[in-house]
Amino acid sequence: MLKLLSRLITAAMPWVVIAALLYVGLFVKPKPVGKTVTPAAIESRDRFYGVAVIDDRVIWAVGADGKVIISRDQGEIWDVQTTPVSLHLQDIAAWDELHAVVVGNDGVVLRTEDGGSSWQRVEAPVSDVVNKLMDVKVYPGGEAWAVGAFGMILRSTDYGRSWQQMREAEDFILNEVVRVSLDVLVAVGEFGTVLRSDNGGRSWQFADTGAENSLMSVAFRDERNGLAVGLEGIILATRDAGRSWVAAMDDLQAPPAMTEPGTARSDSWEDMTTEHIFTVRWVEALERWVGAGAKGVWVTGNRELDQWASGRLAAREMAWHTALAPFQQGVLLAGRNLGVWADQQWRVLSDR
Repeated sequence: MLKLLSRLITAAMPWVVIAALLYVGLFVKPKPVGKTVTPAAIESRDRFYGVAVIDDRVIWAVGADGKVIISRDQGEIWDVQTTPVSLHLQDIAAWDELHAVVVGNDGVVLRTEDGGSSWQRVEAPVSDVVNKLMDVKVYPGGEAWAVGAFGMILRSTDYGRSWQQMREAEDFILNEVVRVSLDVLVAVGEFGTVLRSDNGGRSWQFADTGAENSLMSVAFRDERNGLAVGLEGIILATRDAGRSWVAAMDDLQAPPAMTEPGTARSDSWEDMTTEHIFTVRWVEALERWVGAGAKGVWVTGNRELDQWASGRLAAREMAWHTALAPFQQGVLLAGRNLGVWADQQWRVLSDR
């Protein structure tokens, strides 16, 4: 009898197991255990191409795949903001903590008027061939300028709501634009291109630089003195609001006999570094020009442009950086990573 009962139990066991599994699958609902893991705002795979700093406190950074992040406490804590695109975003500029504009690939333009709680895509003029906006600058009263592929130059006067094309398309890329004074604007780009307007952007003329290297960035410290930097370490200087340019070498100081400041005096374009320089700014707090580029390179120059220094951000820092902004007593750099360079010390920012 016991043997018969044992055989019956053995034969029924698989069916009991199957029935139990069916019951669990149909009627037992699993409950989540533990906490949901929220991705970090700054991840190792991120690439940041543009950065904006407001009042040394609020920081925006934009980059690959439509990513926008913000910190409201000098970079201690970061939040990811939702955008309507997954395109690479090349630059950001902000009028204040609420109003900002972003440009990027495919001619995308985004704007916010609530500090990035919401971003809206707005229509902007596009070319018939290639559309990519590389840089945007903002000025008081809601004015903004953007440049990009095919010589595109765009202007907005209403905080980025609408845009007007200010120049016919042409087959080269403009990488950065800056307003020098009320009437003068300067843009730089491929093949040593410098475009200058002296009537508020209604018309543009080419300035002769004598250079063939692509220029990636331009900045001015006042209405006459500026720098343009680019590939293979090229650094050009102007002392006449962008009309003429000269290689920034250690003997750049104009002699008393020179009647036209800024006139080129040398055919040599040799500079102190051959690494690409992607961005430059005049940093008033440091009383220095500061540039950054490939392989962790930095370069600085004094007001008179007769004292230069260069090096790497840190011994093993080989990251590239395409944007910088004055920040506290140094600069904030954006590129392969985000970091602060001050007092010759490099500190990479992370999400905490």
